[in-house]
Amino acid sequence: METLISLPIAGLKPSFKSRVAERIAGSRDPLARLRAGRALELYYEVGDPHSQLCAALARRLLPRLRLPLHIHLVPSPTENTYPEEARQRAFASLDAARIAPCHELPAPLRLSEEQQRALQARLAACTGNAAAFLDAERAALEAYAARRPIPPGPSADGVVTQSLLAGNAARRERLGHYLPAMWQYRGEWFWALDRLEFLHARLSADQGLTDTAPLSVLDTSRFQAAPVAGDAPLEFWFSFRSPYSYLAAVEMLRARARGLHAKLQVRPVLPMVMRGLPVPRVKRLYIVRDVKRCADAQGIPFGRIHDPVGAGAFRLLTVFPYGADTDTQLRYCALAGQSVWAEGIDVSTDEGLRTVFERCGLDWSAAQQKLAQGIDTRQAEANREALFAAGLWGVPSFRRGEFTTWGQDRLWMLERLG
Repeated sequence: METLISLPIAGLKPSFKSRVAERIAGSRDPLARLRAGRALELYYEVGDPHSQLCAALARRLLPRLRLPLHIHLVPSPTENTYPEEARQRAFASLDAARIAPCHELPAPLRLSEEQQRALQARLAACTGNAAAFLDAERAALEAYAARRPIPPGPSADGVVTQSLLAGNAARRERLGHYLPAMWQYRGEWFWALDRLEFLHARLSADQGLTDTAPLSVLDTSRFQAAPVAGDAPLEFWFSFRSPYSYLAAVEMLRARARGLHAKLQVRPVLPMVMRGLPVPRVKRLYIVRDVKRCADAQGIPFGRIHDPVGAGAFRLLTVFPYGADTDTQLRYCALAGQSVWAEGIDVSTDEGLRTVFERCGLDWSAAQQKLAQGIDTRQAEANREALFAAGLWGVPSFRRGEFTTWGQDRLWMLERLG
């Protein structure tokens, strides 16, 4: 796979925009760094299962910190950053329950609206004191699990609580993010339990910990899932405008080389923004920086970007090699991703698209004939309908038998399925 993702391309020069994108992807936001200060911050949403996992981890982490921990209570994400809320929340509950035992953390608890309001008021009264916040959160969750009321204690009134939520959401946006269950340190963001290695490196570099132990260890042997039939196909939903899909395609090729031999179905879909779903600027900036550090850690090139949105994505979908074997389809996804996310190639041009095709060993003349017949996204639309029918909404997503998951961070689960 290393050879596949490092082939030079002669004669194609990246645009000025792609060079600027490369600098942004490889940098930290200097204004956010200046505004952030030197404390570690956790943004917590009541009722969010990944926030509960972060709080449980924070209780273990607090005695090890040599710097302050500030916990900020935040409201639900806005619609433009959480476009499929019902599906996203259902998946978050399932996902957090799956990974909690792998980190030896308690399973998150689902809360009613009434419980959420009461806990929000209780935690709002603990602002400025991380230890008190964490103690109050744990006591409330334990009481709810036992079907008891929250233990007596101070609670903020509605006006104070709403003002606090709005102020913390505004601070989060100023520093460059939009979701809960986020750690922030010196202007850099780390999601939930999936970016702890990067957070550990930053804290260690600043001597922010009392020891060198990891913040948490993912023990995949603790993962439990219902058995999946050996002949069940593995479906992989992919978007050419999703850099996480690109990472997933590369990692899928590597996993298949290691022995992930499930029958594969590659199911490309239209990008979210081309399906009418918003992708705000704060989200785009976070994504390219997050993907850059993930790609660097995995040895995957990334950063010199030529956004394929519009004509580029339409053309890649129109000539997608549905008639080829699935490994060739997967290579096509990986090579197209490398072209637009790592080499700044404009696939809306014949020169750029031809490069992808020929590197993949496919017939460019056949692709030209297909393009001459017009853009065709019928199969992509069928794939999107299948994605939603599976209870999913975005990419990269996966299904094998009754098992579904989302995100390249969960490929280890697929390998555990066999």
